[in-house]
Amino acid sequence: MKTKILILTLIITSIISCKDDNVVENLEQQNLQSSSDYLLIEKILIDIQRIVEHSLISNGITKNCIIYTLKNNDPLNTDTLITDFGDVNCLHLGQLNRGKIVTIYSDYIHDSSAIINNTFDNFYLNNNLIQGNIVLENLGVNINQDYTYNLEINNLSVTTHNGIINLNANYIKTLIDGASTKYKYLDDIYLIIGSGEGNAVNNNNFNIQITDSLTINNACFESGKCVIIEGKSTISTDIYQDRELDYGNNLCDCKVNIEINNEPYLIVID
Repeated sequence: MKTKILILTLIITSIISCKDDNVVENLEQQNLQSSSDYLLIEKILIDIQRIVEHSLISNGITKNCIIYTLKNNDPLNTDTLITDFGDVNCLHLGQLNRGKIVTIYSDYIHDSSAIINNTFDNFYLNNNLIQGNIVLENLGVNINQDYTYNLEINNLSVTTHNGIINLNANYIKTLIDGASTKYKYLDDIYLIIGSGEGNAVNNNNFNIQITDSLTINNACFESGKCVIIEGKSTISTDIYQDRELDYGNNLCDCKVNIEINNEPYLIVID
């Protein structure tokens, strides 16, 4: 009888232990959700900025499935550029796009005091619905004679197959290389600082703070999918400890190291 009780106790203990391990594993995965969701919406934000800059350079040229419509082309006031990808997916700059990006702008991005205001009309990027408002303002040059920009993110939402990611943020971008080639963006290198707040697909609120300036190298668009090559950010929420996002060391890859309770995790951005 004692032997049967001992065996039963060991079985129950084993089951409980397995359940505890599963809970810990699931908890850690859930704790990575805000980090992975922010990295996704951050990449989408960068991709949209590239599409808009490419459109401002290429407007007036209709190619493949894209139609550029320029309205109110008056140098004395703001103009409107509609980048229309159509109603079915169009492969452009390595991404699937459909719908419209509506850009209201006063000057080209690298002109002093330029304001570029972007909204979306049923726009999808890689089958993710994009909504909200992105405003880029050229603030002129800093003490190092580098162009600086204010990037304001208002109610940006990305509807994925897993749920909705939201972000409100404010960043300062500094163009540290590439200003001499005004209409060539692939040689541009930026430093970015700033902060924001958002909501992940699991409905967890999060805050993002760039703690070590992010370096964006646009040349990585040609050799890889992700252009943030170094820098660090911190993700914080009300329900778990801060997570540090480390973008690596000057590589054009999509790997970001996440540190949780001194334990390293790796996220590869799709």
